[in-house]
Amino acid sequence: MPERLELTKNAQFYVPKNSIDDSIVNDILSAAIDNMDNNAQFVIDLFRSDRRVEEAGLEYKYSVRVFPSIRPVYFMDEALEDRVYAFIILIEYHDYLAIFKKSCANISEPIKKYFTLVDSEDLSSTFGDSDVEFQKIALRNMTISDRAMRARSYEAADLKGLLSTHSAGRSIPFYLKLRQGAITKTISGTGRLVESSQRKSLDEIAVWVKEQVELIESPSNDNSFLGSFAKKVELNDVLRACEPNGVLVESTPLQERIERDGLALKYKTARAGNIVISSRVKNKLFAELEKVYELDSDCKVVGRETCTRLRKNEKSLTLTSKVLTKFRVVENGKEVTLQKFIVKNGYYSVTFTDPKYMYFMGACFEDSSGVSEINSILEIMHPKAEISTVTSEKGRFTSASTEFEKNSMFGMVESIHQNDDYILCDDLGIEWADHITFNRADSNINFIHSKHGSSSTSASNLHDVVGQGIKNLGNMYFNKEQMLERINGKFVDTCSNSGCHTNIARVRKGDPSNAEAYLDGLLKDYKLHRKCILSCSFLSKSSVTTEFSKIQRGESVRGHIVQLLWIISSFAHAVRDMNAIPIIYCAD
Repeated sequence: MPERLELTKNAQFYVPKNSIDDSIVNDILSAAIDNMDNNAQFVIDLFRSDRRVEEAGLEYKYSVRVFPSIRPVYFMDEALEDRVYAFIILIEYHDYLAIFKKSCANISEPIKKYFTLVDSEDLSSTFGDSDVEFQKIALRNMTISDRAMRARSYEAADLKGLLSTHSAGRSIPFYLKLRQGAITKTISGTGRLVESSQRKSLDEIAVWVKEQVELIESPSNDNSFLGSFAKKVELNDVLRACEPNGVLVESTPLQERIERDGLALKYKTARAGNIVISSRVKNKLFAELEKVYELDSDCKVVGRETCTRLRKNEKSLTLTSKVLTKFRVVENGKEVTLQKFIVKNGYYSVTFTDPKYMYFMGACFEDSSGVSEINSILEIMHPKAEISTVTSEKGRFTSASTEFEKNSMFGMVESIHQNDDYILCDDLGIEWADHITFNRADSNINFIHSKHGSSSTSASNLHDVVGQGIKNLGNMYFNKEQMLERINGKFVDTCSNSGCHTNIARVRKGDPSNAEAYLDGLLKDYKLHRKCILSCSFLSKSSVTTEFSKIQRGESVRGHIVQLLWIISSFAHAVRDMNAIPIIYCAD
């Protein structure tokens, strides 16, 4: 019977909390066949059979269930069904359980009850840095800010030596692709190990399981590359030191999963029962899920205290929401609440009052760079004496105005950059920055984003300007034709503000007729570098330094100070990841 099976090397590994017995295996198999066609029989049904592979000296137990499953068809307005064949295979070797499955029902409840996952960090320790080539890595930044870059990925023949580990301490790896000799492996954040190969027999798969278990039990100490990234820590240790203060539903992977697998979304109504939601309702739902939600001292979502909260469990944090329970996801023919679907797949993140911690994909991580990064963050803040005289962002306008007022942010920026060769005002419309400047002698291009406000360490003031800066990082790598199109198009006009058309030229300095030759030389300069500059009159370096120093000393700070640290750090990392220089003009 097992000779009929041909499998790929694609499994999750678990360690039992106690020992594996018949009742535990039966619970897993029973949960897996919950979506089985009621009128069908098993194609294969084997329970904890013993098997031996002589040449490998391997003895193992295996359980197999292959069965047909019926799933509704949603792409036609008819009562049609898909008939697919699902399987679950359990291989027991020593004190490990390897699970291979496809299209079966959800088995997370019995698995969490009886087993501990061998997670991606444990799987990553089965090889040394010197033995492999890291070909792809996806990283989740330790932030839930709606103005920050949350995730990014890199790909190369071998990322070791190519990928800067400057911001690695605040990044959580959740996908790895690596080559080890002739073998290619992928490891996901859910602890799934996939190895490229032809389909193999059950005995060959069992031998592979044995090899992986032996590697797990003999971890490598040569992990300097992956060791640079955020490290996993125990949730209980984190909760003893601090409290959750913000939660974010990972809406992008959630939406991609629903669309990729063609899962239907329903809503529970009192009269009509569960109905498939319209595109308008779906878009509104995901727009709400994209938001960042703050938590109060009782872990209730601020503004939704009566219906949504974060629950502290023994080893996990669980999002509970009455609203999300009204939505249903249809997976493998079975309906589950959207809340359960989000929790089961780990599609949510939590931050804490101590900014070095984050809960992601069911585990807690600590920023391995520690508070030492605060010093490098403070270094990007450049006090400017001129800021003390600023009273507005753009100043007052009349139709006769030819210059921005000197006590405005725009006027101050142009004064600071008066020695640059070109100063361009790109404000309003489809803007790349408030000001763009070029300096051939210094071999640099500056994108400057300005915001005025009263002196404060509030994070909210910084949100918009950071978002604007990060959004336009890609535009900093314009080609000559793109910039000439703006100079000969938008920049021909004069500036206007709130309906007042002025005589302030958008080309504030420099000759547009010479721009083509100038840009040709500038963009070919091998010393060329780019700066993304935030000009913020509301920030004081001395005030920020005082508050951040408290964090370095382990003292308590207000919640908005933690958010401020996250936002400035996210800005610095995003800019450096684009090979540009982050700078913040501020008060002393």
